[in-house]
Amino acid sequence: MVDRNHPRQNGQAKIEYALLIVLVALAAIVVLALLGPQLFDVYQSVASQFMSIEDEDTSPVVSLMQDFLSRILDYQAANGKWPRSWGDYRFTDIGLNPADWTGPVEGIYWNPNGDKIGLANKPGDNLQIYVEDLNGNELKLYDGWSIWCVATTGQCYYHTVAPGNEVDLNTLTVVEG
Repeated sequence: MVDRNHPRQNGQAKIEYALLIVLVALAAIVVLALLGPQLFDVYQSVASQFMSIEDEDTSPVVSLMQDFLSRILDYQAANGKWPRSWGDYRFTDIGLNPADWTGPVEGIYWNPNGDKIGLANKPGDNLQIYVEDLNGNELKLYDGWSIWCVATTGQCYYHTVAPGNEVDLNTLTVVEG
C-alpha cells in the first residue's frame, strides 16, 4: 500500500511503472524482430490479393508481368539480392519451371533479368508486338528488342529503361503475321 504522505514511495512506484513499460517495449521489439519476416510475408500476400482484385480487368500479359515482378521482389526480400539473370536460374530462382517459358506465352518471350523482366519477340517467330507510350503513340517492338518492366517501380519501358521511354502495358497487343 502506498502512503501518499511519503513521496519516496510515490517515486518508487513511478520507477516501477517506467521499468515495466521498458520491459514491455523490449519484449515487443524482440517479438517484431523474430516475427518480422513472417509478418512481411502476410502483408505481401494480403496486398497482392487486393491488387489482383483491383486489377481483374487487366490483360493476361499484365497479370503475368505483375506475377513475375512479385516473384522477383519476394526473392530479393528473402535473399537480400536479386535473382540470377542467366540460364535456367533466371526462372528457377523465382520458383518457375524453365521448360514452361521456352516458347512464347501470350505471344511473348519472357526474360527475367535480375530486378526486371523483359518482354520480347524473336526474329522469325511471326509475332509482332505493339504498345503505346504514355502519350498514346503506338510503338512497334522490333525483333530482338524488349519491353523492360522494373520490379521496384512496376513501370515498363520501351527498349531501354530511361525517362521518356515509359509505356502502358495495358495497351500491348500481339499480332501474328
